[in-house]
Parts: sequence; C-alpha cells; structure tokens
Amino acid sequence: MPIFLFILFALFGAIPAHAIIIADDFTYAGTNSLAASHALATDYQNFPVFAAVGTVVTSWQDSSSFGTATLLNNEWVLTAAHNWDIRTMVELEFFHQGTHYFADMSTLTQHPLWINPPPPFTVDQKGGPSMGWDIALFKLTTSVTNAVAFPELYTKSDEFGKPLVTLGTGVVGTGTTPWNWQTNNPALVHAAFNIVDRVTSQTWITNGTNYGGGFLVADFDGSTNLAQNTLSSLYSTNADPWVWNPPTNVVTVLDPTGTITGRDSSSVPFTLDGNILEGSTVPGDSGGPAFIQDEDGKWKLAGVISWGGNPWDVLNNTNLDVGRRGLYGDVEYLTRVSETTDWIYSVIPEPPTNALLALGVFLSVIVLRWKKYPRQ
Repeated sequence: MPIFLFILFALFGAIPAHAIIIADDFTYAGTNSLAASHALATDYQNFPVFAAVGTVVTSWQDSSSFGTATLLNNEWVLTAAHNWDIRTMVELEFFHQGTHYFADMSTLTQHPLWINPPPPFTVDQKGGPSMGWDIALFKLTTSVTNAVAFPELYTKSDEFGKPLVTLGTGVVGTGTTPWNWQTNNPALVHAAFNIVDRVTSQTWITNGTNYGGGFLVADFDGSTNLAQNTLSSLYSTNADPWVWNPPTNVVTVLDPTGTITGRDSSSVPFTLDGNILEGSTVPGDSGGPAFIQDEDGKWKLAGVISWGGNPWDVLNNTNLDVGRRGLYGDVEYLTRVSETTDWIYSVIPEPPTNALLALGVFLSVIVLRWKKYPRQ
C-alpha cells in the first residue's frame, strides 16, 4: 500500500489515496502476489479487526473520489482529514461489506489542527500532511449491522521497530511494477506488513488545548538494492529524513517543530513465517488503518494512512509520474493514533474498560436476581 500523496498534493491539492503496493514475491495463505495481499486483508479468523475496514466515497457536484476508512464502533468511522473538503462536499458515503451507509453531514469532524492545503501544496506550509494531524471522524446515519470486531486504539508510544500491517482499497502494484487501477468493482481491500522505521512527535497549543500529533514512518524495502532502503543512512548522512521537497530534493524539518526518533530498522522486506509480506501505501489508501499487535495479542489501530512518496524515484527519473508510481523505495506516513487518542475520544464516547464491563455485568446479574427474587 504505498502512498505517494505528496506529488498528488503538489499537482491537484487534497486528493485521497487508494491502493496498496506489495513486494514482487509477496506470498500468503498458499497464494502469491496481489491475490495473497487480498487474502491477508480478509483473513478475519486470524485478524478479526480487519473486518472493520471499508471504502469512503466523497462526492462533489461534478465528481467523486475514494479513500479508505475504519469503523470504531457501529456508528463512528475514522479516516484521513484530507479525504474531504467540507466547504465543497455534497455527500459522504461509507461502503462496507456490500452495504452502503451515509454519513450524517452534521457530524463531519476534522482534527482542529488540520488545514486543507490549497494547491500547489508546499512542504513548508503550515497545513496539510506536513503536520501530523491528518485525521477525521464522522457518524453514520444508520448503524452498521454487519458482524464486526471493532478495533481498540494503540495508545503506547513504543511503535518504533514494531511490525505493522496496513490496509487500503484502490490502485495496486508491486515493487517493480507501477501501480494500476483495480478492475474490481467495488475495489478489493489489500494489506501489507512493514516495520516502523521512524516515529515523529509534535505538540501544538490552540485555544488553551494541548494537541499531540505526529507520524509513523516506514519505507518499502527492496531485497537486492540497498538504495531502495530509503530510510537508511544512504539517504541522508546529516539527519533523519522526514519530508522531502521534489523540486529541490532537500530534506526539511518538522513544521511545527517536533522530534524524530528511530533509525533504520530493516534493510530487507518484512517476512513472517517465511512469507514475504512487505508493502506500502499509494493513492486510494488514504484514511486506511495500520495495526500493531499489543502485548495482549490484540491487533490495535496505531496509524491512519496520510501520505507518502519516493525520493529515489524523483532523483533518478524525470517523467510526470515520478515519486508516485508505487515502487521500491517508497516512504509511507501514517498519522500517529497514540498522539491523537485524546482528540478521538473528545469526539466519540470512549469505550468502557474491561473492568467497567465486568462491573456492568455483575450489576446486571444482581438486578436480574433482585427482580427474580424481590425483597419482601
């Protein structure tokens, strides 16, 4: 699922991403290539929370665009803020397991620090994906009735170096084959693993509220060319790269100022049980989830697909599609959920803890017993 939104932003403004790119030798469940990536995305037995993923469709008066989103419960949906511009949008729709649901337009809520960047997008602009607040929520007009294991949020700050699996719908491709639009209608969901190579943190205070933000960052490693390990020291010998400016190929710093932690964590594609499962995000994946397995064994929602690009592609090519073709060397940027959890729960009710659930069950039993055997 490689995400090359940076160039897309530069050319067209806030355009959602939709797809996933995978390593050439991606294998899973006895299948290979894109069929294997789809098999991973729909393996609900081993990854039940994957069933919460669907497609978000944004409609304007004369056009529409597609992205990815995740159900947090049977009414609220989490996605990327850049998947819509509330000033011009006519309708927002969520497509989930064969059923269409419409958004309650009065509930559309982008993070207060998100600014839809007007074209042309620039990396030094105070707005857009250059900030780690590309996240949004909306409520459905009718509740989802499909059987879904709703994901918990990953709230720990130890994401660096951990495997994460990212899901999205839309265009597809491999490390050496540029992405293409899917022929499936509706588009199939695909998934790929990766390793968190960088973690960024930012803080901004507005109207007396302290907001945390940041990204989880991963590159799409090639198995034979070390230069495709973009986040290694080969890319920048002076500092950890974060964002890059295609016209000048200059690495810039966080804006507003923040911190970058981590070093290169992997120089070869991610493997699990002998299967190569590495991939990245591309146009159409925007808003899709990235899951990290917690110590309790649960896969929890740790990131929301925001943007990405390929600096090596830019350095070595001159055509218009440079940097957004979905090849080895891509870098994906995921809005960091652990930094935005407080904001999420300020919009939607926080689910009860296991202790509260147990207390509720206990009290329910007491009430039922009292009703069955009332005091005389």
